[in-house]
Amino acid sequence: MMKQSAILIATALLGMHACNMPKPPETKTIKEKHNYIILLDLSDRIIVQPDQPARDKEIIKHIYSLFEDKVRKDLYIKSRDEIKVVIAPQPGSGLPYDVYEERLYVNMESINNFQRRKGEELRRNAFYANLDSLYTKAEFSKIPAEYYGADIWKYFYEDLNGDYSADTMTTNFLIILTDGYPIVGKDKAKLQPVKHRFPGLKVILVEAAPREKDMEWDHILEMWSQWFKETGINDYILIKRKAISKEKEQITDIIQGKLKFVD
Repeated sequence: MMKQSAILIATALLGMHACNMPKPPETKTIKEKHNYIILLDLSDRIIVQPDQPARDKEIIKHIYSLFEDKVRKDLYIKSRDEIKVVIAPQPGSGLPYDVYEERLYVNMESINNFQRRKGEELRRNAFYANLDSLYTKAEFSKIPAEYYGADIWKYFYEDLNGDYSADTMTTNFLIILTDGYPIVGKDKAKLQPVKHRFPGLKVILVEAAPREKDMEWDHILEMWSQWFKETGINDYILIKRKAISKEKEQITDIIQGKLKFVD
């Protein structure tokens, strides 16, 4: 009888000790983050091609909708996604780059949980309104010679490293809206590799529209492909200007992993 009582007391003491032990910390599932970087070429391409500002804005708004889809998929509170519009360096343009780039930037991690879902429509409307304002200011003349060239190479060389996320749980998408010419100046073929590397960066170049016929497209494609390889960028695709519905469909398929990049 005494032996049984001793066993019961020991069991009770062990149970009390177990109750007082600290519980192991809960592990949070970290969702894959999407970082959408939209690089704009606001050179004379926005007046040379018919309805170019309208086309650009439609594509950007489509990408924003994909960003929102991803945020909803992560149930808002688990989202770490970002979307930002950046402008390729364009000396003498007079555009307040920093102002618009600040307004056209949404980082879900910087938004409190209460506002993530509740403020969705307000964020979208503000983003679209600032996008309209940017293109209104960017289209300041109907004369191509009055525009400065957009230096996409310079953005890669100086600024991309600040927009790219090195977080291992992040997929970085760089969507470039340009006619296809990456550098300002006469010798567009001499592109130099950049000092930084961007592992896993996925580049989507859209609205490419060579101004010369026949072999010009092949030349642009070859030039970009060679430079991407020299820069260590393995995932890229160039989309030639065509029906905008088809371009949007391709962008969706690429971001959702239904269409492969060049490798």
